[in-house]
Amino acid sequence: MRAPIFSVTLLVPALLALLPGAPALGEGGARPNSAFPGDIGRPFDGLPLPPGPLPPRPAQRPLPRAPSIELALEAAKVIVEACKGYQVSVSVIDSSGSPKLYYIPDGTDGSHAYTGFRKAYTALTFKMPTSQVGPLTKTDPAVAAKVKGDTNLLTFAGGMVLRAGDQIIGAIGVSGAEPSAKDEECGLAGINRIKDRLK
Repeated sequence: MRAPIFSVTLLVPALLALLPGAPALGEGGARPNSAFPGDIGRPFDGLPLPPGPLPPRPAQRPLPRAPSIELALEAAKVIVEACKGYQVSVSVIDSSGSPKLYYIPDGTDGSHAYTGFRKAYTALTFKMPTSQVGPLTKTDPAVAAKVKGDTNLLTFAGGMVLRAGDQIIGAIGVSGAEPSAKDEECGLAGINRIKDRLK
């Protein structure tokens, strides 16, 4: 059986598009084979790169605005302390929805990082706390449909935007306390600690 022949004019652009740092291909920066914002997915379905020389690596994309890792970590520690007695996790994302920090204290179920991410991403998407998005789903069918249609959206309280002045630079999601209003209360403690230093 004859091996398939690949056109160089088709293969090179495909390789360029799939290398890390290449421009995003899907809506919201997600690759077609990824459900996470900003994720480049799995080039070549996770298999090794094909043999032969590869094209030059593309320049890194301009990074979205975000809190510094130092401030993100400081806020996360304040949040966990404010929620003492609960096993909470904190997720911080940048202004494009990509992860900046997952903070999972010892003894906390790692699944809370995903829930926290979804809360943060929801706050970022709607530019408001998730505690305000939830009630909207009961009065606005378009909002309800949007939430149901995106597996990364979750309207439980605990997701809040981060602002530098009047600009949204990311979001924080807290998960693990009960009721979820407690997640928001603890999240606000962390945000209040760093808000005057966000740039």
